[in-house]
Amino acid sequence: MLDDLLVYMLNMLSTGVGNGTDSLLQSPQDYNAALYNAALTIHSTAVKPITAIVLAIMFVLMLATTSTRAEGDRELGVRIVAATMFKIALVFIVAQNAVLLLEALASIATAISNTANSIDMGTGTSAAPLGDALRSDIAAQGITEKVTLVVLLLLPWLVSVIANVLAIVLVFIRFLQMYLLTAFASLPVAFLGHDDTKGIGIGYLKAFAAVALTGTVLVVAVKMYQALIAGWGGGTSAYDGNLVGWITGNFGNFFVAPIVLIFLMFGANGLAKRIVGEA
Repeated sequence: MLDDLLVYMLNMLSTGVGNGTDSLLQSPQDYNAALYNAALTIHSTAVKPITAIVLAIMFVLMLATTSTRAEGDRELGVRIVAATMFKIALVFIVAQNAVLLLEALASIATAISNTANSIDMGTGTSAAPLGDALRSDIAAQGITEKVTLVVLLLLPWLVSVIANVLAIVLVFIRFLQMYLLTAFASLPVAFLGHDDTKGIGIGYLKAFAAVALTGTVLVVAVKMYQALIAGWGGGTSAYDGNLVGWITGNFGNFFVAPIVLIFLMFGANGLAKRIVGEA
């Protein structure tokens, strides 16, 4: 029993948040199909009719502006009208396929997250996290040493548990924000057609990209945490066979690292906004 507990504690300390960020490797459609379908239904029934009205107004304004500019020069007028019609068609297609555009942005973030998650940061072996890699050494310890190890790892492990719970909450909030933004997909994009309002559409796309990349930043933060643990504790490469001595020597690192991870997770959204230039 103590063996499994110690393996579990070391695994969580070495990997960061356990399985808390595994959902970030999924697309919004796969994470919660019911919520995603609800967002699409709201978008189709409530938002798209308003988008159609906005597009009609935008197109009328664009054509009115074009007709004013085209007066007095027939050849230039034809070119301006043709360019305006092409712009109208482009904006219409983009607004009509706004959900696909968001799915493309989300898939980019998911692809980066999956690639980053597959990298081994040296917190165990290439095939197993720290606890599993040290299972045989843990089993070789006496009952006194095992109890000592549990006491030493208890506080860092509790901090890691808090980090894991925080990760689960942040992951859910991230996906919920993506679903809410998806429900309004076409409306902000419709404003891209006019120079005076295109900032609304650009800001919306930046906001969605920032939310999507928040998940990627969380995954990268966990990988940086694992690299930090490997660098401070040396992973299993610095282990000399004295398990109690090695854990004692790295107690401060095991305790501080989850706290650092918590701060990194809290700042994930801010970092994602900076990546897309939103803030």
